[in-house]
Amino acid sequence: MNLMHTVLGRFAEVLICVLETIGIFIIAYSSLLVFVRYCRMKFQEPDTQLKLQLAEGMTLGLEFLLAGEILHTIVARDIYELIAVGGLVIIRSLITMLLYWEIKNDTYQR
Repeated sequence: MNLMHTVLGRFAEVLICVLETIGIFIIAYSSLLVFVRYCRMKFQEPDTQLKLQLAEGMTLGLEFLLAGEILHTIVARDIYELIAVGGLVIIRSLITMLLYWEIKNDTYQR
């Protein structure tokens, strides 16, 4: 039983790293893509499509980061780690909801 717990804990830690890395890459890629499009516009006022693309990339990346944090609750060793992870989950969930609301309003206005 102890061996199984150790193996699942290690697997969860690897999966957490993979999910967080994917989330970081998605946010970095979408930010870079939007920045390149913004440079092509010669730094004029960005249109709603550009803002929407950045918000969608950030939302998707945050979803992967949130999945990693939720998995982190499995391997939390004490109550203080669990509280810290819970705080991060709440903050990232609120940011994701705010971005979703912004995407929804921008889409509705167009």
